[in-house]
Amino acid sequence: MIPNVITFTLAKKEKTGLMLLMLISALIGVGGIYLAGKLAFGGGRFLVLTLGVFSVLVMLFCIVALVQLHKEDGVGIYISDEGIYDVSTGNSYGTVLWSDVENIVILDDISDLKRKYIVVRVKNPTDYIQREMIKSKKRTLELKLQFYGSPICFSNRALNCTFQSLQEAVFLKYNEYKKRTEA
Repeated sequence: MIPNVITFTLAKKEKTGLMLLMLISALIGVGGIYLAGKLAFGGGRFLVLTLGVFSVLVMLFCIVALVQLHKEDGVGIYISDEGIYDVSTGNSYGTVLWSDVENIVILDDISDLKRKYIVVRVKNPTDYIQREMIKSKKRTLELKLQFYGSPICFSNRALNCTFQSLQEAVFLKYNEYKKRTEA
């Protein structure tokens, strides 16, 4: 029997990398702000202060990401009878419903031809792009739409699984959905 929800956890290196980035950003941020307070006006003070503030912002971003990962119990992607809910890419477009899916294709990653993407082409790509609240991430989704034909693209890069097993799970649930709706 096929489970209702198939999950794949995030690779441990993703969480570890995020924690290291948070710690390094905290050290650079606090150190930069402290050092900027000691420097004389005009002696690189603005640059050091800017670096410190930017590092603190990166640290806060990492904390938010770690809290979100903790809420998901380390699961990077959920594939259910309803659709796909992807946490691994960091985009927040919610569940991609099977009813919105036109087709699913496998494409090469344009930046690394050794990697592949599962591209889920949807009827309403702009709706999924508009769900993303962060402007830079929204722009990334727009670029994915231009390059791959859909903003919904994911791979096993951040997941603790092979591309083959991820692909099989996606097609299994999608084909199950198509059989249910055709009957």
